[in-house]
Amino acid sequence: MIEVKNVTFNYSTQDEQDTLPAIRDVSLTVREGETVAIIGQNGSGKSTLAKLLAAILRPNSGTILVDGLRTDASGEDIWAIRQRVGIVFQNPDDQLVANTVIDDIAFGPENIGLPRFEIEERVQEALKLLGLESFAETAISELSVGQKQRVAIAGVLAMRPRYLLLDEPTTMISGQTGRHLLDMVQNLARERGIAVIHIT
Repeated sequence: MIEVKNVTFNYSTQDEQDTLPAIRDVSLTVREGETVAIIGQNGSGKSTLAKLLAAILRPNSGTILVDGLRTDASGEDIWAIRQRVGIVFQNPDDQLVANTVIDDIAFGPENIGLPRFEIEERVQEALKLLGLESFAETAISELSVGQKQRVAIAGVLAMRPRYLLLDEPTTMISGQTGRHLLDMVQNLARERGIAVIHIT
């Protein structure tokens, strides 16, 4: 379960304390298997909240617990949180790091030191789930934006997260492609009991 308790976050330094916080006194709970939508205007703090939930940012005040682990901790706890919470950003180019589809999907599992056979298994599973088998050896630079977004999601799913954060993942792709992608993710989440936090 993710528990957010009275969280406030401000991007400014202590010298600029008169600026408004990006997030102020936010509380929410997300249980495994739930789907939660976070809706708001541009600049309302949605992406900041996503980064806080994924332990990319730390709250200025309040607490965030992911399965009982504090996101403002360090070391092993942060490592564990980042394996449990997968995030897909608005622009897939912000998270694709390898030259080919197969290498990009394998990147996360390799980074956490999984044995080769398990990496292979996870990569093949993610390729199949997102319908990317025929693109496995394709260069990332040759993909459309929609295909890149599928690769980004496949890379996150290869980590087998308990919580999947979608930070406006359909903004850069057509309406029909976006709906298909979200339906696919929702079906996968139901099958696997993954909580989906959809920011839009």
